Amino acid sequence: MALTNTSTAAGGLGKTIGDAVIAFNHVNVMYPLITVKQAARGSNTVQFSDWTKLTSSNVTAATQATAATAVAITSAARTATISEHVIEADVSDLVLMGSGDNVDSNAGPALGNAVAAKLDDDLVELGKAFSQTECGAGTSLALSHVFGSMRQLRAAGAPMPYSLVLSPKQIWGSKGVIALLHDAAVTGSNAKPLSMMGNKGEDAFQTGYVGSMAGFDIYWSDQIDEDVSSGGDAAGFAMSKGGLGLGVGAEGLFRIRSERNEAARYTAYVAVGFWGEIEIKDAYGVYVLSDVS
Repeated sequence: MALTNTSTAAGGLGKTIGDAVIAFNHVNVMYPLITVKQAARGSNTVQFSDWTKLTSSNVTAATQATAATAVAITSAARTATISEHVIEADVSDLVLMGSGDNVDSNAGPALGNAVAAKLDDDLVELGKAFSQTECGAGTSLALSHVFGSMRQLRAAGAPMPYSLVLSPKQIWGSKGVIALLHDAAVTGSNAKPLSMMGNKGEDAFQTGYVGSMAGFDIYWSDQIDEDVSSGGDAAGFAMSKGGLGLGVGAEGLFRIRSERNEAARYTAYVAVGFWGEIEIKDAYGVYVLSDVS
């Protein structure tokens, strides 16, 4: 048992801390971007439908007053199985009595934040499974790859809005989106004045971020792998909302509770996430692997 005792929680012991600061991760990125369904009570699975696209070739010219040839409307079932995702912290009484960090109040948010980070991690891993690709290992991200992702999603008939989910280095790195919007090249021995690509370049320069580009809403997650296969490549992706699905437990997504162990003189704080993730429609996503080394 990893017990939080007076040695591991020494930062606040014996002190009155006016403004305790907990450095939470950037989490809960993916949940609003995907299709979410809650399991019915008595079930630990959620089913999503992957409808087969009908095309213009399924529509035929007909002679007046004659019956049309029927076509089959088909769909595949995609099933997400709910599982538990758990983190526990056991905090001794001496820590609770002697800490100025208000450990009992901060433990729940800290654990809940970790579970939310795990949810993002599970979902961004699905981005690697999209069979459609842009860019590639050892290749720097270019604007043509962003537009190429848009082309593939539109060709698949994926409904908008579209999201481009990238790693921090794919956004702010020397080979990332921000770098694509600025030119600070050096000519000879003289620095060239910084140039920017229109309003998006201005936004990036002033705020350090660009929220949309080329028809995509842009998001970032620090759960995205930035060293895929130890090659220095980051595993971003583009998708429509219907590309990925999340099944949520019948009693909700998260639960945080505490349990008292009087004999051992500690309080256990337990956070649990109830979910199962699934790729619904492969054509509604594009794997954007790019060099960030």
